[in-house]
Amino acid sequence: MKKTLLALATTLCFSQWASASCPLPNTALADATAATALTLEQHVACLASSNPAIRDDIAFKTLSTSLRSEELSTEQVTIVYNLLIDNLNKQDKSAHHHSFVVLSLAEVARVDRLTPFLSDDKRKQLIDTAIDSLVHVNDYSGFDDDIGYIHQIAHASDLVLQLALNDAIDKASLESLSLALQKAINPITLHFYHYGEPDRLVRATVYLMLRESLDLDYWTKWLENAAQPPQKTWQDAYSNNKGLATLHNTQGFFGRLLLWTADSKNPKLKAINEQALLHLKAIR
Repeated sequence: MKKTLLALATTLCFSQWASASCPLPNTALADATAATALTLEQHVACLASSNPAIRDDIAFKTLSTSLRSEELSTEQVTIVYNLLIDNLNKQDKSAHHHSFVVLSLAEVARVDRLTPFLSDDKRKQLIDTAIDSLVHVNDYSGFDDDIGYIHQIAHASDLVLQLALNDAIDKASLESLSLALQKAINPITLHFYHYGEPDRLVRATVYLMLRESLDLDYWTKWLENAAQPPQKTWQDAYSNNKGLATLHNTQGFFGRLLLWTADSKNPKLKAINEQALLHLKAIR
């Protein structure tokens, strides 16, 4: 882009946060020229667009690129964080809006782990957001032909991944994140994952597994709980759709965990790989 968010950020007026809206019509094509005219606040607002060409290719892509290229100062990244939290707190937001705000917060969390700038309270807010977005989900849709990706479970997992890599996150918070991931393996709502969600859940889980404060004993118990059948035995799961969904999702998680830990030189991951294989053999 000719005009970066570094320049755009300087035009931000804090008093306008509550009234911000995306100025691009949902019928617009992804247009780099149009995107350069957007303020930072408008880029965040465009995360609400139901047009993936605007939401994905302009709003999120620009935010992600600017945050990863270190174009923005600490003050400006804080502005992005506050704008995203403001959007997250909107009561009437759509499922895709919520999901892309969470994904954008993962980019902010990445900045914070590389160059810490968030206060403990704001970091806790990220942790709470990740947990809530994994456990309290109104729409488990992965992809829609018109809207594009919704993918809240995948995006919340990406936020957990960035938090898992952050040394400032304490043991209690890591445990809370791991339990939220465990709950997300099988939604309370009847749903068969089929848009790669288990892979994103596993990726975040593996990075939590690498944290020294959560030892192998912790993960042994965690895996045992995650591998429990919904009824007395896994054979009983074949009697209804809820059981079949649990079987499908649990097999998907342990199968991906087996692949993610395969050939690892890390002693803990090697032991987890062996446990994952034993559990996977029983989940059928």
